[in-house]
Amino acid sequence: MKTLLTRSISGLLFVGLVILSLIVDKAYSLFLFTVVVGLGLFEFHRLFSTHLKQKNNWPVTVISGLIFFLILSFPSFANQLDPHNDYSSYRIFWPLPIVLFALMHALTKNGISLLLFLFGLMYISIPFFLASEIHFNDTYAIPKILGVFLLVWTNDTFAYLSGNLFGKHKLYEKISPKKTWEGFAGGLVLTLLMGYILDAYVFNEFLYRDHFWLAAAVLVSPAAVIGDLFESGLKRKMKVKDTGSIMPGHGGILDRFDAILFAIPVFYIWDLIITLY
Repeated sequence: MKTLLTRSISGLLFVGLVILSLIVDKAYSLFLFTVVVGLGLFEFHRLFSTHLKQKNNWPVTVISGLIFFLILSFPSFANQLDPHNDYSSYRIFWPLPIVLFALMHALTKNGISLLLFLFGLMYISIPFFLASEIHFNDTYAIPKILGVFLLVWTNDTFAYLSGNLFGKHKLYEKISPKKTWEGFAGGLVLTLLMGYILDAYVFNEFLYRDHFWLAAAVLVSPAAVIGDLFESGLKRKMKVKDTGSIMPGHGGILDRFDAILFAIPVFYIWDLIITLY
């Protein structure tokens, strides 16, 4: 009971912080994304470095990955502050020396360090760069990225509740023994309902395609589950329960954002296709 209470309070504070940072000012969003990327890379590299007893200087790859994210994300943030200038060209050249520096550093250690650096960029830095692209280029009063978070949170919450109440058939027991097909179905159904609510009541006055959020829910829900399973697989491989302890009852940053890391790229592609066609 105490664990559930701690988890609930921690989760509500987390949700409130994310929502506040997304709706108040985009500078707060950039700060939030930067903190999450930095802590996420730290947890990721510490996880592998501790288990594999790497002798690489992992802070170099963490800082390089964070700078890589900032260089990619900041131009879109600057564009919305100063619409008369286009800062996007800055991201064409500046990420390259950062990546080359980190690559050379990794190569002087071993091949695994190089793979982990690239893996960290793809797994953490790139998804939050895409999140910043969605958010900083968004001109509507209610942020589009908030809709993505609401879909993921709905899926996570009701998959957990449905699994606890009705779960009998394991989804992927080898990786995550507690996840069930009943939980997956419950999360999907309620996420579809949230998609309908977003279409009909939250974003109904904005110029989105018909059933935009309902269709997004169809894509985001399984992507979120795969993201959760993927991170569970990493932890099981490294033989740890959580990636950190920054959030009481939830674990680390990666434990809290695992579903988002897969859901955002899927939503970004979906949004891009709708925008182009």
